[in-house]
Amino acid sequence: WDWLGGARCPPVRVDAPSERRRMFYKTRFNGYSVKFSPYHEGRIAVATAQNFGIIGNGKQYVLDATPQGLREVCSFDTIDGLYDCTWCEGNENVLASASGDGSIKVWDIAAPPNLNP
Repeated sequence: WDWLGGARCPPVRVDAPSERRRMFYKTRFNGYSVKFSPYHEGRIAVATAQNFGIIGNGKQYVLDATPQGLREVCSFDTIDGLYDCTWCEGNENVLASASGDGSIKVWDIAAPPNLNP
């Protein structure tokens, strides 16, 4: 996967061509980064920004791929756009996002919302 910057994507198991289906998740924001969880097959983190990242808010999404399509596990609002994200290698519930204001946000999807930035 050299064209993905050396990233390794988890294998997708498809038993028959009829089981292949397109999955999509529509947001109000533009997506800038998608990372697969190293712990949960089918879980992805998506960093987004409003107005093509020129001005506006951002949102960090955590989605699960289910037989019914992509389902939102949780999301976190920010006051500036998010341009990258990554999963923590030491904790399956923690991820970090890079914001347009120069800050790094660290999210814990297992914690109550008031404990996240």
